[in-house]
Amino acid sequence: MPRTLQYDRTLCGTVLALTFFGIIMVFSATAGGPMVSLRYVIKQMAAITAGLIAMRWLMYFDYQQLRRQRTVFAILGTAIVLLTVVLVVGETANTHRFLNVADLFSIQPSELAKLALIVFLAAYLEKRSDRLNDFRTLAGAGLIAGALCLLVLAGRDLGSAFSLVVLACVIFWFAGLKAHYFLGAIAVGVPLLALGIWIEDYRVERFFIFWNPESDPLGAGFQIIQAKIAIGTGGLFGQGLMQSRQKMSFLPEAHTDFIFAVICEEAGLVGGFLIVLAFGVILWRGMATAARAPDRFGCYLAGGLTAMIACQAMMNLGVVLALLPTKGMPLPFISYGGTAMVTALAATGVLLNVSQHRT
Repeated sequence: MPRTLQYDRTLCGTVLALTFFGIIMVFSATAGGPMVSLRYVIKQMAAITAGLIAMRWLMYFDYQQLRRQRTVFAILGTAIVLLTVVLVVGETANTHRFLNVADLFSIQPSELAKLALIVFLAAYLEKRSDRLNDFRTLAGAGLIAGALCLLVLAGRDLGSAFSLVVLACVIFWFAGLKAHYFLGAIAVGVPLLALGIWIEDYRVERFFIFWNPESDPLGAGFQIIQAKIAIGTGGLFGQGLMQSRQKMSFLPEAHTDFIFAVICEEAGLVGGFLIVLAFGVILWRGMATAARAPDRFGCYLAGGLTAMIACQAMMNLGVVLALLPTKGMPLPFISYGGTAMVTALAATGVLLNVSQHRT
């Protein structure tokens, strides 16, 4: 008798809880401040609706079709085209990260690039699993990963480029790449990361102000200091929903990159801990799905998608808690941002799909 397929309900419930909590927090972070609250909430709900539709469809889509060559290159080609187009027509705040569509919504191609890299590497490394440590295998993977990273870097988005490198390393780790290759990647990657910071004045400023934000409290250190104030003001149980004071023109990007500071101010240490715990659950269930996947492709796919969500969450929390230099990175499922929301929910749909077939 065939086994009844059941998706991971713990993973699904955690993601949905974070998503709907995110709507509340976007409303709270924009209400009463310099933002137009209803406009942001409506746009966020539209993105969530699109993401949930994608998530539902991908849950029951045959994920094995993602390994087909034409599907892999269709996704990869779309990401490369969008990353190229945004360099020409997508300048915003002196960067090239968003494509505005008829002034209705914007697309961030780097988010699609993450999905494209995960699907490509999962399919590519599965086919060459018996030649994983072969130079041609590593060169082929490196060529595609490097091209995506360079295009993202050309748009002045070092954080997303770094995320792509981390995703590639995680998938190679699941594939069983020998340890000395990772040591070599670190030896090459650290100087390149330092160079990426050094060539842009604003990155150098962010890096040094990270160590002493009080040296420029009204300039480069302002955002870090205001985030600390918000978190400290929240105490154990918070000031209550809608009661954040820092969102009132004090904390920049309160509804996007720094929404966790608003959560801590309004829900306190307890609320912040529950958010961290929720992402811990996603990491746990995602890695369990990868470990019990029925085939290598499913394992690499689940591992990469889990790393995508977890890495982004850790980078965002690290920035808000002043553990990392300031970097524009939304908190998955919670921060305002259409492309990031749709991408995260779509990734969850694939994860839930693989979880139904776990051994």
